[in-house]
Amino acid sequence: MLAARQTLERDQQLGEIQKELEVARRIQLSILPAEFPVSRNFRVAARYVPMTSVAGDFYDFLVGSDTQAGLLIADVSGHGVPAALIASMVKLAATSQRSHADDPAQLLTGMNAALCGNTQNQFVTAAYVHLDSEAGELRYSAAGHPPMLLLRNGKASGIEENGLMLAAFDFAAYTNAAQPLRPGDRLLLYTDGIVEAANAAGDFFGTDALMAEMQKTARLSPCEAADSIVASIRRWSATQDDDWTVLVCDYVRSA
Repeated sequence: MLAARQTLERDQQLGEIQKELEVARRIQLSILPAEFPVSRNFRVAARYVPMTSVAGDFYDFLVGSDTQAGLLIADVSGHGVPAALIASMVKLAATSQRSHADDPAQLLTGMNAALCGNTQNQFVTAAYVHLDSEAGELRYSAAGHPPMLLLRNGKASGIEENGLMLAAFDFAAYTNAAQPLRPGDRLLLYTDGIVEAANAAGDFFGTDALMAEMQKTARLSPCEAADSIVASIRRWSATQDDDWTVLVCDYVRSA
């Protein structure tokens, strides 16, 4: 009888934990934007594939209009509930810096100041790009994050402008990389789980394969391209050992 009662109690406890995780999953999904606002010039698709019920990956659209787009992606160290809690803090830090949405370096500097000393020694990598169709320019900055990829005229290349990771050093400084923004450009932001996905032999998917996938899917819509990228990672991976997030953004300048 005692063993049966202990088993029942464990099952009940497990059930409660599963319910709490499901609530946490719904809460976390609620802090992610459902979709990019309708825009004449920008088309954005996001795909978020957590390793467990909750995750440390995060993305947000700080600006979304006919003439401007501001896309943020972040990755908290670790996994599960602790990382998810820090991801919620990342959202608050980003929201507090929305007035700097047109200046990626200043936005990351402000986020770093808000997060330092508040993350229980967990760090955050992040990348932010601001697109301005009227100025014909993109501005990009990152904090220890994999380089943004640009697909232009069918050829993919990397854009990298990295400072130190967020939440680790209060003296961290960030700078902007500026590039012309041209009609037909496609941008890809992603977390390191994408390029570090490993096959059965332990080989990483890698940046070169990701750029090849961008080129292969150039004629697809952002939604279709994002789905194809995630499908390629699934086919490659022996197991999912990290969270996967991708943002695909097209600049489609309308008349």
